Amino acid sequence: MLRKIVILLFTMILLTACSNQETIKATGEGDLWNAHLIYEMTDTYLHNRGGIEYTGDEELLYVTYSVVTDEGGRTGEREPQENQTAISFGTGGGNNPPATKDEAIKSLNHATVEIKWRTNTGEYEELINFKVN
Repeated sequence: MLRKIVILLFTMILLTACSNQETIKATGEGDLWNAHLIYEMTDTYLHNRGGIEYTGDEELLYVTYSVVTDEGGRTGEREPQENQTAISFGTGGGNNPPATKDEAIKSLNHATVEIKWRTNTGEYEELINFKVN
């Protein structure tokens, strides 16, 4: 009997937590890169993920990126495999989400990603501003 009560309570907590989740997506376009950043947030937690995609014709040899938001930043570097054009930022999260959906949108609208890359013909860089659609 106690086991059934515990399962019932766990299910109610899980359903309550999922019902208050907001998903907000921001995108950005540069000359040779597209970017996206997604916030999934509840009242107490922020989960974020995103990535970039190269739209140029040359083979990528090395890529670094730096994402900056009001909640912090994330950097990374990759040596893409042959013909790889998409790079994930990975996922992150924390227990200090923006207070409201409007604040999260404002943060994403101020977010940027700086991308530096190398191909056989040289080294390049591009700055992309995110915008919530």
